[in-house]
Amino acid sequence: MNDDLKVRASALHALDFAKRHDFAGADPYDGLTSPLAKLLVGRLPRQAWQQVIKRSNLTIRAMTGIRPVRMAKATALFAEGLWLLGRQDEARLLGDRLLASQAGGPWGYEFDVQTRWAHYRAGTPNVIATAFVIRALAVQKRLDEVNPEVLEWLYSLIDPRGYFHYTPASSALIHNGNLLAAETVARMGGDLGAVRAAAEITLQHQSSDGSWAYGEGSNLSWIDNFHTVYVLESLSRLADYEIGSRDQLKSGIDYWHKSLLSQDRLPFYYAGDRSPSTDVHNIATVVGGLSKFKDPLAVPGHAHPTVQLLLSHQGPDGGFRDKPGSVPYMRWNQAHAFCALAKVMVTDGNGSNGTED
Repeated sequence: MNDDLKVRASALHALDFAKRHDFAGADPYDGLTSPLAKLLVGRLPRQAWQQVIKRSNLTIRAMTGIRPVRMAKATALFAEGLWLLGRQDEARLLGDRLLASQAGGPWGYEFDVQTRWAHYRAGTPNVIATAFVIRALAVQKRLDEVNPEVLEWLYSLIDPRGYFHYTPASSALIHNGNLLAAETVARMGGDLGAVRAAAEITLQHQSSDGSWAYGEGSNLSWIDNFHTVYVLESLSRLADYEIGSRDQLKSGIDYWHKSLLSQDRLPFYYAGDRSPSTDVHNIATVVGGLSKFKDPLAVPGHAHPTVQLLLSHQGPDGGFRDKPGSVPYMRWNQAHAFCALAKVMVTDGNGSNGTED
């Protein structure tokens, strides 16, 4: 089987896996859905519990009362990938699910979340879930069906300094969240003045080498691969509205190619890493990024080493795992891998839609 057919077969196998589970599954950050987690008080105990569950198998998850969840963001990624592959009827069914949930938006995660910088309850809207749902509905040209309160909710997240908060639970400046919110407002025909102001703040924080930290603050200064891709993809979409700087976007892409891909053209997780990432979510997001921002130092499309690395993480059952025997996370792994492979097929001219959005 040639590489082209391998990519198609892998994407369809990934989709079959998701369908067999009705698009529901485990997530690396679903630990707080456990009834036992209700006993935890404070950030550190909740973070520690999440990390323990993240490293646990499905048996431990079941013993601690953690059940599979169907997530809006995962549904959106499957819907977008299906549309790209020309399977519009199936994509629309998933779009119907999204529009029927959360009263038509905005959307959040289906479990309590504890990060280094925020704690918020299940269902609390956040810009990441909302932005990915809007992307999926945009390719279906269904934004007119979205609850108009989504725009008002996004405006409510604007900090007095001009950027968008990631969630109402925190005022931290998270660059990918700020730009995803800005992109979403632009897509929905909102206030481009607010979008421009928010984008400008993230552009002002670009380092001289072209990189962005995850966010602003002493505990948010790391640089990782997939959040960098999120930033670049949003800036690319905002450029369609004549917002941002194409020179700064190019500088960011050059940094990404140079510093977050190895000499063998495999993705690192963090800037400064010496070994390629084994995280499927990270690898898949990079594959999606490569379909938009061509790697000048490697063969394009399905033959790129990072695409081959992604394919190597798929098991005989169609599930994508970080390593053999680990959990095939539905959102973190499966949905991102499927959508990324669909983008590769479209880029190579083997999809049916021929355009991402």
